[in-house]
This record gives sequence, structure tokens and C-alpha cells, in this order.
Amino acid sequence: MQKEKIFNNEDLDYYLKYRLPINLFVLSIFLFVHCFLGFVVYFVFAFLLLLIIFDSIKNGITYLVFYYPFCLLEISINAILFAVLIGAFLIKYIIKTYIIEKTKPDWKLLVMIVVFFVYCLLPFGPYSMNMLSRLVSFIGIFLALSMLTRSKSDVRFKFNVQILGLAIVVASVFSLTHYFSPFLADYLSRTPDRFKAMFLEPNMLAMFCEVISAILVYYILNDKYKKQDIILLVLLTIIGVFTLSKTFLILMVIEYLAIFFFALHKNWKQTLTIAGILVCVAVFGCLVFHDFVAKYISRFLSGHTQFASFEEFLNVITTKRYELWVIYADALASNPLVLFFGAGIGTGPIGPRHLSVHNLFIAMVYQLGLVGAIMFVGIVAYMLFKFKCKTGFKLTKALVVPIIIVFMLCMEEDIIFFMN
Repeated sequence: MQKEKIFNNEDLDYYLKYRLPINLFVLSIFLFVHCFLGFVVYFVFAFLLLLIIFDSIKNGITYLVFYYPFCLLEISINAILFAVLIGAFLIKYIIKTYIIEKTKPDWKLLVMIVVFFVYCLLPFGPYSMNMLSRLVSFIGIFLALSMLTRSKSDVRFKFNVQILGLAIVVASVFSLTHYFSPFLADYLSRTPDRFKAMFLEPNMLAMFCEVISAILVYYILNDKYKKQDIILLVLLTIIGVFTLSKTFLILMVIEYLAIFFFALHKNWKQTLTIAGILVCVAVFGCLVFHDFVAKYISRFLSGHTQFASFEEFLNVITTKRYELWVIYADALASNPLVLFFGAGIGTGPIGPRHLSVHNLFIAMVYQLGLVGAIMFVGIVAYMLFKFKCKTGFKLTKALVVPIIIVFMLCMEEDIIFFMN
């Protein structure tokens, strides 16, 4: 009798109905323990592998999205395991879609990806594990994004954006355990002055907060939001502020101004009242945390009160990125072979400071060349076009905000797979 009670259909139905939140909760427990014991990553990997294999395609995407902010912890192990998980998911997706369901593949997209892959292997740049790992990552991303052209229901774009934002919040909270965990403290001690949660560096965390916030703002401006979207936006804003990123603060001001004018148009009295309260709270916060505010202002000015030249001004407001842009631009101009065919994916940084260019457009041309950059942009543009045709996605004024945010972000960062 007891056995029947434990394994009755009602219990199974309850799990099947709520399996995603239940599994994410169990995964969170594993990840919390992982903050104290590094070897738990193998239990996390085994658990996720089972979920990806036996759960649905759309839930599999969500599991990978939720895990991403944690997979960069102890990157020598976690990143490899995460790549295996992505590979397992893609194999399952290919078998289910093209063998079981007998869906016809998009041959144009596959040809474009194959041509890009072959081009990147041509002997224009150096061969290395760094180059090969990034190339495999590119192909994996292209194949994953191709799902957008097939099924909107599997991707659940807004839902997974919310899940990624939630995962960043959870990772940020878990990272505070470094006060009690020598394992985590050793990892986070690399950038002690700036908050980075469990990402490789603060700028990467800020970048994710910026993009997710921009997408949430898009839904807010389209009047397709819920209370949890506002709460998540506020939490990501708080996390982003503690990264001490100039770019984050500038982009966040743009996002909140867009929300302010949108709300002002809907109900100006309520908007001005709420804005006044928030300004008072902000002023009070500045007075209480004046040391943090002073550090932020000092970082913005980089210790300068006057500028000898316009170039120095650009260097200060871009945290010396302008200097890097000039170095890489000169390298492109002085070598036509690199300009047209690239120095190779994963090519090491140049210049006296050996830093990456911190500009996606220059980084793309430097590593892929004009030919490769055109191929890369062509593949992305083709997938976006197919997504628009498949889903009937319409361009609205609200889309201007995320476009501006992404464009400015690309001007300031060289984005994950073009970083060195």
C-alpha cells in the first residue's frame, strides 16, 4: 500500500507538470554546494546530462541557459563540461528534428556554415586550441540559433531571457559565499575591487546585465511585461552598478530614460511622483554610500580634471579603449593580408599592453578579415531574416532601444568569442 502511494500517478503527474522548476531548484542546490566543494561540478554535469537527454528540447535549452553564469567558475573544467552538454543537446536536437521528425534542413544555412568553417581553417592565421575551440563554439552557436528559423515554441525567447537574468541573480547571491569558502574566495580574488559574480571578469557580467535589461525594456515599451520583469530589471541594475562599469552606467541611463518617457506618456502624474521618490532614494543612497559613489566618479574621470588633447579625452571616457582601437586599426592598415583575410580566430592581443581591442567590429575584422566578417554577418542576417519570416516578428519603435544598446556595447566590448 505504501509503495503504491509513493509511485501513484498523481505524484508522477505533479512532477511532470512542475518538473522544470523542480529540476532548476535541485540544480541550484548542486551549484550552491559547488561554491564550497569544487568536485561537485561532476555531479552537476551528470545531472544536467540526464536532464538534457531525457527532458524535452525546450526544457533542455532552459537548463543550459540557467547553468551558463556558473559554468565559468573553475573554467578549465566547467567550460569543457558545458561544451559537452551543448554537444549532447545538439546531437539530440538533430536526431529528433531531422531523423525522427524528418524535417528538411535549411541547406542554404548549412552551406553558409560549412563555407565559413572551411574559410576559418585556411592558413591565413595561426592554428591553436584557442582558435579551434572558438571555431567550434561559433558553429555550435550557429546551429543552436538555427532553431529560431524552425520553431518559436522551442526557443521560448522571453522566458529564457528571464531565466538567464534569474540565473545571474542567483549566481551573484551564491558568489557572496566567498566569505566562507576558500575555494570560491581564491577564484574571486582576481578582481577584488569590482563585483563579477561567477563570471570571468566584471565587464562580462556587466555586458550580460546590459543586454538582458535592454530586452526587458523592449517588452516594457511594448506594454508586454509583468511585475517580475520590473523586479528583474531592478535587480540586474543593482548588480551591474557594482561591476563599476562605465559602459553599463551609460547604457542603463539610456534604458531608464526610455522607460521614463514611455511612462510619462501613459500617466504623467504617477510617473513624476514615482520618479521624485526614486530621485530622493538615489540622493539618500549617494549620501550613505558616498565612498562607493566617489570611487565610481573617480573611475569615470580616471583621475583627470583637464585634458591636453581630444585623443586624451576619448581615452579617458572610453577607459583607454580609444588607444587600443588605434593600435589595432594601424595593424590592419599596415597589413593588407590581415585586413582582407584576418589574423585568425583566437589570435593573441597586440600592442604594449597586450589587451584585446574592446571593439567587436574591429575585433571581427582583425580576426576574420573583411571576407570572414562579411560571411559571419551574412549568416547572422540570414538567420534573423528566416526568424522574421517564420514568426511574423514586426519591427516597432521599442526595438530602437535594444538596437542602440547592442550597437554601443559592440563599440565598447569585443564580446565573448572575440575576447582574448
